[in-house]
Amino acid sequence: MIRVIALIFAPFRTWNKIAEAQRGVLFVLCVSFLPLMLGCVAVEAYSLMHWGEPRGAAENLVRIPQTVAVRYAIAQVGLLTACVFFSAYVLHAVAESFHIRTLFFQSFGAVAYGISPLVLMRLLDALPAIPSWLCWGLGVLLSISALYHGVALMLRPEQTKGLGLYLVTSIIIALSTGVSHFVAQAVLHERILRNL
Repeated sequence: MIRVIALIFAPFRTWNKIAEAQRGVLFVLCVSFLPLMLGCVAVEAYSLMHWGEPRGAAENLVRIPQTVAVRYAIAQVGLLTACVFFSAYVLHAVAESFHIRTLFFQSFGAVAYGISPLVLMRLLDALPAIPSWLCWGLGVLLSISALYHGVALMLRPEQTKGLGLYLVTSIIIALSTGVSHFVAQAVLHERILRNL
């Protein structure tokens, strides 16, 4: 969590350390990304069960049943993990189409660490008074901001190709996490996966 906060407030120095470490996919996934995501989603699920979520025209707080909260948490974890792998794959493919020699673990590291501020905003989403889509939007903005240095330092593209690679990565992350959030909200409101 400290690294995520550092990515938000001191991105250049933090990305330099991340790029120098050259960690593999399994390390980044199991040591950095999944623990942060599991912790944040657990806090959000706990909040839904104990405080509830505003529903209805009067915006009354309605406590969410444990089965629905657990289903929502599992959906969040699965969907966000899928977003990271999908976005890393797309970033890697786009980098190769720009003739940038890169390895998949570099693309994965850039995306996984870059998406971490969005995951951290799950904590803010635990507060019933703050709309879920506002938390997602703030998280996407923080992630896009963090990715500015991340794509450059992790993939080391030429200056002329770096901005295009950053823009494509930002769009892919915003779209994939937006769809992920939409599907997770549908699970929470029991529009899909009701019987699981």
